[in-house]
Amino acid sequence: MKSQIRGVRIRVQFGFQRITTLPEWARWPYHGHMRMEYIDSARHPVAADFLAYCGAHGREHDESNIPGADWGFGNDAPSFAAIEENGSMGGVACALLTPAYRAARRARAAVLHALDESRYGPLVAALSGAVRTAADDLFLFLPRRLKRTRNVLEGLGFAYERTAYPMTAPTDAPGGASAPSALPPGYALCLVEPGDAAALAAFVDVRNRNFRELKGATAARAEDLAAFIASPEFMPGGMFLLRAPDGRPCATLALSRDLDEGTASIGAISVERDHRGKGLARFLLRTALSRAAAEGFLRASLSVNADNETALRLYRSEGFVEGASMDCLSLRL
Repeated sequence: MKSQIRGVRIRVQFGFQRITTLPEWARWPYHGHMRMEYIDSARHPVAADFLAYCGAHGREHDESNIPGADWGFGNDAPSFAAIEENGSMGGVACALLTPAYRAARRARAAVLHALDESRYGPLVAALSGAVRTAADDLFLFLPRRLKRTRNVLEGLGFAYERTAYPMTAPTDAPGGASAPSALPPGYALCLVEPGDAAALAAFVDVRNRNFRELKGATAARAEDLAAFIASPEFMPGGMFLLRAPDGRPCATLALSRDLDEGTASIGAISVERDHRGKGLARFLLRTALSRAAAEGFLRASLSVNADNETALRLYRSEGFVEGASMDCLSLRL
């Protein structure tokens, strides 16, 4: 989609510096005057309005990482607001540049939303400029039903990467509150304790090895696992390694507290290729549902790539239902 005008200039404020001319790919028609505010901390004059805007509109696109009171701003969470001539907020853009994303040279847009389509160009230009030195691409998730917004983003250079399904099930679904299915002889499920450095290292290693083939997967690090354990989302007694008959770890499972109250999030279900086809993934899934039910959670959630047909069949057979299809779009920087 070509811009209707050339040489668009906007004023972007990084502290007290003002730049810039938009790069060619990000030029986009817009009307009236606006300024782009870089919000460097929670003390910034528009930080409160930025957080309020994210809370009001962020879930229209992706509710996974809505900035709240603990949003960090700064280098690891660059944040921008498009301020209209009348002082109102016309859109926001913010990204996650955690150590894990930096290691993968990827940045994830937490919120990229505008009330007027013409503001997406300046917002994308500001955000991509902020993450370019640390990331090779900027990606986001968008509900498939928002075709018009997707067209706007593709006109700015974003390309389709994959589709993911959020899925939920009640914890009393088949296998939920009941005992997990039996393991094959010789396999053993082991709880990973937060202080067990060897088990934590094995968890990271097995998880990374098993997820390597999945689209969109990024390698986890020991530091990332430590940060997860220290976070409010961590659920004690919810992280497991499955050991094969020879004693080596071959599968993983992690449970955490979801953003939605009463919901447990199931993650890191992974089984090594040589151990698949033995019912291990079903055992882990039922273990997760049973553990969530025991902790008082009414629902469980997870996410799966749409082309992962084996996992989809398993989850559906255990009572999980797909939510709205989410398309991952990425922008090469």
